[in-house]
Amino acid sequence: MKIRYGLGVATVLVATIALAGCSGSPAPAASDGSVSGTLTGVFDVNFKDTMEEIVANFEKKYPDVKVEFNYQGGDVGGLISTQLQANTAPDILLTFPGGDAGSGANVNVVTLASQGKLMDLSDQAWTNEVPEIWQSEVAYKDKTYAYPGAAQPLAAIYNQDALDDAGLTVPETLSDVYELCEAAAADGMYAYAQGLGETLAGPQMLSFGQTASLVYGPDPDFKSKLDDGSATYQDSAWVDQFEIYQKMFDEGCFGEGALGRDRKQGGDAVAAGKAFGIVDVGAAKSAMVATSPDTQYVVAGIPASDDGDLYVTALPGYTVAANAAAKNPTAAAAFMEFLAEPAQSVIYANGFSSVPIIPNDEYTAPADLEPFAALLASGQYAKLPNLGAPEVQVALNEGVQSLLLGDDTPESVAEKMQDAFDAANK
Repeated sequence: MKIRYGLGVATVLVATIALAGCSGSPAPAASDGSVSGTLTGVFDVNFKDTMEEIVANFEKKYPDVKVEFNYQGGDVGGLISTQLQANTAPDILLTFPGGDAGSGANVNVVTLASQGKLMDLSDQAWTNEVPEIWQSEVAYKDKTYAYPGAAQPLAAIYNQDALDDAGLTVPETLSDVYELCEAAAADGMYAYAQGLGETLAGPQMLSFGQTASLVYGPDPDFKSKLDDGSATYQDSAWVDQFEIYQKMFDEGCFGEGALGRDRKQGGDAVAAGKAFGIVDVGAAKSAMVATSPDTQYVVAGIPASDDGDLYVTALPGYTVAANAAAKNPTAAAAFMEFLAEPAQSVIYANGFSSVPIIPNDEYTAPADLEPFAALLASGQYAKLPNLGAPEVQVALNEGVQSLLLGDDTPESVAEKMQDAFDAANK
């Protein structure tokens, strides 16, 4: 399952397949005296400024190295896959987190590492600092193959100026959420500009945001319980989330025409001050800033209860790896080590409007990310849910639309997700 918005890909959720392949070659030791020559790389053109700042700092530290990055738009992952197959890939590679071991042309870390295409970075000190919850995104068979980058939120993105003008604050409980909906209606606005008409990803956003508190934060092993049959969607707090969804819709939280709105239109409404917020991936805020650059925004968890036990959903953006067949392996290893240094990690995170995954005392969250960063620091977060199969995501998005149209119930939507899960895992 892919959530595309600005970052190109946020994460991938697919069923586990058989392990295959071999591990990559160990990273050579890097030293000032041996780091020289030309180092090549490929990255997303949307983040060229961020990577170029890091590259300039690397060249300053290693003046005998000339770094040449190729910045691409469009399907950068497809380009890298083609280059790897043709043995023409550069030394440093943009990669996607996680994935499954075995064959395949995607450029997820686990997939490429299992095929022996990525450099083993396990000897680098920073690999021991990757939090356990994120290790599966960059490791294969207990070895680390990629820099984990930064975590972006899947959370509520509010127009802080609009809230201030209305004398309102960011909701901290579910009751606060309903009160925001009521206050918005009184002001001729609406609270959450969800893109409920965008079948591929719009309806799922609120569900992913609230199940952090209802399901995956309190029970990080929920997916494993689905796998062994000790849990089902219909007997879980997923049903509670769908009940909340129904109530929010009935109370006008999403405004007129929500079932025909896409996520971009929702973000535009928030930027224009027509809605107070939207629950979406953090990368969506970039489009809002581009539309209304002088507006102040804030990113916070979306409450799902009144017990004060708030979790936020977090997901990795791009990861960065070194080619196992790098033409300049020593410089490639040095660059990977440099990328993980605290100062460079801050540059990387800020460029993605995200928070470093590796703890970093040099990082100070900007005002708009402070609530999200605080939840990460306190451990009050859950990774983006692994639904078990792409078919389950389809059942979720279509089921929410059907629920809000009155053709399904919270229980029947959850049952449809379970049916899709069972069918995909026979």
